[in-house]
Amino acid sequence: MALPRFPPSLRDPALRSGLACGGATLLYLTLALAPARAAGAYRIADGLGAQIAWLLGGILRDLAAVALVVAPFVFVVAAAAPSLVARVRGRRWQRAGGMLAAVPLGVALWVLGIAAQEFKHERGAYPTVFDLSAQGTSVVFLRSTLGYLRYDVYWIPALFFGALGLALLARHLRRRSAGDALAWREWRTGLLLSLFAAALVLRLFAAVTAKGTTVGDPFRAMTDSVADLFLYGKRATPRDLVRDARLAPKLEPIGAALLGWPPATATSKHDTCRHHPHERPLDRARERPIADARGEELVRAFEEVSARLFARESEREGESESSAPIVWQLTLESFRGDDLRALNPHAAHDVAPFVDDLYAKRGAEGVLASRATYQAGVRTAQGLGALACGLGTLPYNLSLIRDLPPIRVRCLADVLADAGFAGSFYYGSDPTFDGMSAFFAEHGVREQITQADLPADAPKGAWDAVTDHALVDETTARVAKRVKESGEAPRYVMLTTLSNHSPFAAPEDLPADVALRVDRALASTPNRAGRDDRPRLLTYSYTDAAVERFFAKLDALELTARSIVVLAADHSTGEGYVWGPAEGSESDDAKARIPFAIVLPAALRERVRDRAALEAALTRAQRALDAGPLSQNDIPSLVLALLASEPHVKSLPAAARWHTLGGQVTSPWFREAKDAYIAGINGVSQLVAFDRSGARARPYEDSVFLNTRGDRETVTPSLVPVTACLSALLHAEGDPCAN
Repeated sequence: MALPRFPPSLRDPALRSGLACGGATLLYLTLALAPARAAGAYRIADGLGAQIAWLLGGILRDLAAVALVVAPFVFVVAAAAPSLVARVRGRRWQRAGGMLAAVPLGVALWVLGIAAQEFKHERGAYPTVFDLSAQGTSVVFLRSTLGYLRYDVYWIPALFFGALGLALLARHLRRRSAGDALAWREWRTGLLLSLFAAALVLRLFAAVTAKGTTVGDPFRAMTDSVADLFLYGKRATPRDLVRDARLAPKLEPIGAALLGWPPATATSKHDTCRHHPHERPLDRARERPIADARGEELVRAFEEVSARLFARESEREGESESSAPIVWQLTLESFRGDDLRALNPHAAHDVAPFVDDLYAKRGAEGVLASRATYQAGVRTAQGLGALACGLGTLPYNLSLIRDLPPIRVRCLADVLADAGFAGSFYYGSDPTFDGMSAFFAEHGVREQITQADLPADAPKGAWDAVTDHALVDETTARVAKRVKESGEAPRYVMLTTLSNHSPFAAPEDLPADVALRVDRALASTPNRAGRDDRPRLLTYSYTDAAVERFFAKLDALELTARSIVVLAADHSTGEGYVWGPAEGSESDDAKARIPFAIVLPAALRERVRDRAALEAALTRAQRALDAGPLSQNDIPSLVLALLASEPHVKSLPAAARWHTLGGQVTSPWFREAKDAYIAGINGVSQLVAFDRSGARARPYEDSVFLNTRGDRETVTPSLVPVTACLSALLHAEGDPCAN
């Protein structure tokens, strides 16, 4: 094989043929990358202009990311084939050889692009080698993502751009040849110049458009992390990357404040040593007041509700009736606020009538509900980190539960376990996914009933998991049995739903009336829902019916009089604006707001000593909730405040009266940037801050996984101080006073 000739002459027709072949190859690869980017543009960008810009810019950045791999492969195959295979030594190969060499790459890039988009949709960020090597991917997860291929957002772009790619290839193959093949050496020179010049220009484009930060590109995430792996000679887990970060010590107290923690206090080596450098007292009187008057009033109001709620009639009468509470924490998969009429006046009531009606009972009727609660993180792992520990908003799309264990934190379930609450976790799928089972087992939730423990013939839904309705039936029945067996013991029950998970497959036990009411809602309420939206609205409405079923089961099993129900979504979703006029635009909070409610059933309230005082306290607490936004990270602190006067919690010994809950509105230590009242990561993995009115307080920041070790100082810069704080904590894990 003759090597390329330098310096080339641009007048040489063979050289120009090689340049054209390289250009056609790049165009073919552009078409291969386009379907995944088109789906991403549709989901993330608002407006046609923004979507086109996102599509084109994304394709160019993807080409830049893979250029240094693609260019050598295509050149070697296209240049060597004529020397090895006599049949391809002609003008047709000189026109289409680059594209033919790139066919397997094009197919691979198409598949990887869609897989990366779905990984981002599921996890909130594009996959890297660090993430994949540390976490792996479950078979169920892989099988479930295939359901997306039937969605219009994928198959329509794939059909369109695939047809263009085939047409481009066919055109170059069918063109009649005029004469013999041109000089091969000059042709190879042109091909080499076009491929590598394009690679250089694309890399420069990517460097300029990145603007010093990682904007989040699927192929950049994979290629950069592979390069980092080769550079350092070993893989690193997300925990390693945080622990080994070398950031300025002055950032540590800033990071603690962003979590809602006090600044670190050095541990003592004596018997009186502290439990944790960021510990907070369980008793509010031992912690400084919250500077924000609304936050202080909110916590005090919940404590007053607690005092009234646990002053029972039995105390006055000297009775010994069973009164130990069952605290239920219902975590609703992807139950976003934008589809709930109580939170979005454009939405249809028929989609989620039961939860809508709960909001109508806010205040004295036993329901405390926030209309402006914003999610902490983008996926379930972050949402559970917020609901369990108040620590859901972390840098690099990390999850306290999935990525950082073992880590010293004392969460809601830890406090309740020490108070004698029997902890249980009910989930219809594999609890090892995202490290849930291991984390909860280490933090006071010993009993875990998951898919392997549930009836094999139970109806299935998303991820081939047991459906929400079947899970509700099993959970309530088993808890009722435990209550009869254990008598007075208080209980803490986590019930996490899954049927409303993408790709939103219809549950096998979907009630006919749920489908009818969704169709009625779409027919009667202005919307711009497409075919891909109906499956999600069906499973959303199904989950609402599961919540209704749950409360009916509490009544039927005579559990209502002991039940306190904490109800919240784990996160919103990245799906687009649905409700309202077609010409409307999506609000900043549409992908960030979630429902949050605490229900004190009538049978429970009837047992209190002073009903009027309880109703007044509930009205006060609801007024404080209505006065501004709330972070999902605040929920466990509010639950603890609600249980402050519960006898078992009240009787905790001094050594156990502490926690490390994070928080924002509810923490005296939380500090954000100027004008930002709360902050979280929305459904498309953007860090967003809101002011007291609920308006966005500053520009979005992309929250993505680390691609390289060097990204620790540049990715989501507002959260980098949190890395410094967590790094110091992980380094201190060997302290003898840690436990």
